[in-house]
Amino acid sequence: MSNSFKPILLIGAAAVVLVIVSVYRQSDGKEIIPWRDDYQAARSYAAQSDKLMMLDFTADWCGPCNYLKGTTWASPAVKDALKSYVPVRVDVDKNKELARRFEISTIPHMFVVNSDGRILRELNGAPTADEFVDWINGK
Repeated sequence: MSNSFKPILLIGAAAVVLVIVSVYRQSDGKEIIPWRDDYQAARSYAAQSDKLMMLDFTADWCGPCNYLKGTTWASPAVKDALKSYVPVRVDVDKNKELARRFEISTIPHMFVVNSDGRILRELNGAPTADEFVDWINGK
């Protein structure tokens, strides 16, 4: 390796470290969403209360999913936006059949569905709080 590339490599490595540190610092919050984890019970409640469900397909080992817990799911604006929904957390490892039914291939993956399970909106990835609020509000 040429000596002229070493400073560029060091600057790049330093930038990566700074990004990682800033991401972890931003995820210091505690999630405040009142998740349900029983899909069938949530469907019944959604039907009785005439609410839509917001499904969050996730897993304990998923880095972006865990990042959401300290950022997006810790946001009062997101909690407020979800007041008219039944938020349901679906662990893809514990609910493999449900993950297959929704054709989950990547996580995090979110859906707005009615109480019959019909998909109304879909979002794949780890949105910021503002992006999630826009999505849940249909923007």
